[in-house]
Amino acid sequence: MARFFFDVINGHGLHRDNDGVELEGPDQVRGEVSRILTEIARDELPSDSTVHIQVNVRDDVGLDIYNGELFFRGGWTQRTQ
Repeated sequence: MARFFFDVINGHGLHRDNDGVELEGPDQVRGEVSRILTEIARDELPSDSTVHIQVNVRDDVGLDIYNGELFFRGGWTQRTQ
């Protein structure tokens, strides 16, 4: 297992992961990025009409190895206001 660090950038700025998570490899890294993105989106979407969340993954020597992003924009049509 290797340790990976998941830095999050969203509407609240950069949140650097100083603890990391031990995972077995690429499939688990992608799954963790997906989990983080959906969890943050679930919290932010009810109050914001535009959400952009980015997760940058570093390995145990500090190299950027993976990036995931979620962008959502929603708005009411004139008919429904």
